[in-house]
Order: sequence, then structure tokens, then C-alpha cells
Amino acid sequence: MNFQKRKVIDEIRDIFANENEFLILTHKNADVDAVGSALALYYYLYEKNKRARIGCESLNKQAKIFLRNINESIDNILPAKPFGTVVLVDSSSVKKLGIFEECVGKAENVIVIDHHEESGMMEEFLYYNETVPSNAEIIYNLFPMNDEKYLKAILAGIVADTGYFKYAMPETFGIVHDILMKGIDLQEIFILLKNDLDRSRKIAVLKACKRMKIYTIRDLIVATTRVGAHEALAAKSLLSIGADISFVASRERISSRTTDAVIQRGINLAEVMHKVGRLENGDGGGHKAAAGAESLENPEKALKTCVKIIGEQLDAHERKS
Repeated sequence: MNFQKRKVIDEIRDIFANENEFLILTHKNADVDAVGSALALYYYLYEKNKRARIGCESLNKQAKIFLRNINESIDNILPAKPFGTVVLVDSSSVKKLGIFEECVGKAENVIVIDHHEESGMMEEFLYYNETVPSNAEIIYNLFPMNDEKYLKAILAGIVADTGYFKYAMPETFGIVHDILMKGIDLQEIFILLKNDLDRSRKIAVLKACKRMKIYTIRDLIVATTRVGAHEALAAKSLLSIGADISFVASRERISSRTTDAVIQRGINLAEVMHKVGRLENGDGGGHKAAAGAESLENPEKALKTCVKIIGEQLDAHERKS
């Protein structure tokens, strides 16, 4: 670890040790990794006799199921008064906080702990970024704890964001082994996360396939489509039926997915979504293999721009090779 990252970690730990009130925030439509990371931090601060609150505008379905199964809830209402210290987890942009964005401007300390592609927009804050499969892994490494609820929240975040270990790194399995050796049952985590496809999700996937447009760039198959909801699920489904890269748009949002093999060809979906968001007066980012953009003016135009940028990335990679 370089000196600068070590310095940021020390500063974050100092604030956690010296401050007493914390507002933990994550992105709207939060997934299980975001929720697990936020809960783990909350449990950690509670153990240290600190006052903490979690804020999130909205949750995805799996996160709702997870929270219900562990008998927890998260506030979606703005706090009555400002918090001196705000901690952002699993969010590559302040805009992704939705209604909670205003809390950042009122805070004395703003800490960002994130695992997406690094964002220059976050560097004005105390910003720690590490490229790992799940944000929960960073929380575990920075603030380890043996509490059962904490460990379940961390493990749930890891399982969900690694696609049930499909995208896990060797270091991920080290953390998982450590947690399991502390008595947490992996099968219980699977049950807590169980999320069978309901009728609306099945319809979204079928409509995505019906409306799909196919582009061939070099030897890669790029699929784009429109849905009313469940963009991420549809994007994953298009990969499973043969697309190398998928872009799925709803009214204001695009979700994208690709594979590790395609990333080796120079494709970076976080970069694609960042550019598209900027061009369409929205906001975008994420990971190289999974990213999204939202608040777009013209999603149909944005889909075409995504395909264009993919071609540009392939050209740039081939010139370097």
C-alpha cells in the first residue's frame, strides 16, 4: 500500500475514534453490498458507543429481502438536523445519494469508502478507494469486528456483489474463510439473500429480449434494449444468452454488463457510463464489468452513444497492442 493511501486510512480511523455522531449514506436503489457495508459500519460504531444513523433513498429488491430477513430497516427520510460526520459507502458519486445529497454539503467531515472505478468528483473529500469485488471487503479490512450481526452483513455484501463468488479474488476468499471460522454459516447467508424471480422480473427479461438490438463490433456482440424496470437483471440475462456486452435502458437509467474476457480487450464500462452520463447531463460510473448511468435526458440516444464508445475503446486498445 502506498504512502498516500495509508495516510488516508489513518485520517479516517482518527475521525472514527474522535467523533461521536455519524450519518452513513449509500446510493439510491442500494444493493446488498451497499446495505451490508452500511450496516457493518453501524454495528461497529454502536459497539464503540457512537451515535450513528443510516440513510438511503431507496433499496433494490434483494436488499429489501435481506433487511426483512434480518429484522433491520434503513431510514429513507432526511435527518432533522445536520450530522458533523457523513460517511459514504459504495457510492462513486454524491449525486447517487438522491435526497441525501444535501447532507454532504452540511457536514464538517465527509468520508468516502468506495470500490468502484476512482472518481475525480470524490477527491475533494477524505476519499479511500480500493479495487476489490465488494465494498464490504474494505469495511472488514478497515474496521474488523467479531460481532455476529456485523459478520453476517459483511458476508452478505461479499456474496451478493461477487455474484456468489463468481467475481471473487483470492483475497476475498481469505476474508470469507476468516468469517466462516468465526462461526457464520454460509448457507444461512444464501437463504437470507434468496430472491426468486417474480412475475414482473420475468416479464422485464422477456421484453428485453423482444426489443433487443444487436451490433457486431469486431468479433464482439453488443446488445442494447429498453425495459420499464429491472435494468440490471435484464443486462445480466442478455449476457447469459450470448451477448458479449449488454446495455439496458429504462426511462432515465442504463445498466451495463460484460465479461472478464472482454475487459482484457480494453473495455471499461465504468468509463463508458461516465462519458454517457456527462454527455446526457446525468451521472454514471461503476466497475469495468458492471456499471450504470442515470438521470439521462435521452436514454435511446445514450444507448447508441454506448455502442459508439465501445468501438472507440476497442480501437484505442488495438493501437496500443
